[in-house]
Amino acid sequence: MFERISILIPYKPDNGIRDINFNWIKTFYEMMIPEAEICVGVSTDEPFNRARAINLAAKQATRGIFVIVDGDIFCDPEVMKDAPWVIPFRKIVGISEENSKHLVSAPPTWPVEVTDFDIIHTSPFTYVGGFNVIPREHFLAVGGFDERFSGWGGEDDAFSSAVNTLCGHYKRLEHTIYHLWHPVVGYENNLA
Repeated sequence: MFERISILIPYKPDNGIRDINFNWIKTFYEMMIPEAEICVGVSTDEPFNRARAINLAAKQATRGIFVIVDGDIFCDPEVMKDAPWVIPFRKIVGISEENSKHLVSAPPTWPVEVTDFDIIHTSPFTYVGGFNVIPREHFLAVGGFDERFSGWGGEDDAFSSAVNTLCGHYKRLEHTIYHLWHPVVGYENNLA
């Protein structure tokens, strides 16, 4: 099954914590799912254009299932087997700064031990981004992510609405994803 998967990771280098998180996440997926194809889309736009970065990663992809995952999110690799068009999590574990730094200072393993965290419980219509599993043909049917979205937010909602409309509604699964700590970049920082 993993031979059919392209993992798409949007990325913007920062010479700091996001680089550290990204390198650990990329290594995590390389170690846990060596059969999968890892495609990194780099965008240096100001503000960051996550939609463009995802589309750049998709252009590199050669497999039939796309796993779109942010460079600070990881989960049980078995979750990626749940296709088609799914948002495979109901719960987000936001790992604390100290615990994240400890975690990324060692080689990735699964399962992980997380001792200091906050839990976010999603609703049927919240948190539709960060981690998606979608057939390649659904991604292409909607033209990928809308690159008119710049900065943080909006692109995930627009993408899920387009896919839901053209390809059928996503299914939300009951898994948990883990989010590494980094300084918050909110909507107020979207302007260059």
